[in-house]
Amino acid sequence: MNDTYATYLSFSEVCLQTGVAENVVVEIIEQGIVEPVGASPAEWLFSPAMLIRTKKALRLHRDLEVNWAGIALAIELLSEVEQLREQNRYLERRLSRFVDQ
Repeated sequence: MNDTYATYLSFSEVCLQTGVAENVVVEIIEQGIVEPVGASPAEWLFSPAMLIRTKKALRLHRDLEVNWAGIALAIELLSEVEQLREQNRYLERRLSRFVDQ
């Protein structure tokens, strides 16, 4: 395995770290919530960000009883909101250089 994937987790490691059965992680993948690298469960590799996203999906499912399709949409929208906030902060910093003169 090359160094690029050194911090990636296997399918079984994700199941252990999240404390859920394999079929639950498969459902999360099938809904497009995370997209591991690899063609099959034996080859799947998950980045640390995917592990965080998986845990977030599991919390939403457990705490709010949202179905997986709803969770996929919610996580995508939350991601877009965060990207827009970052872009807004960047643009505000750039604008302040001209306004504060």
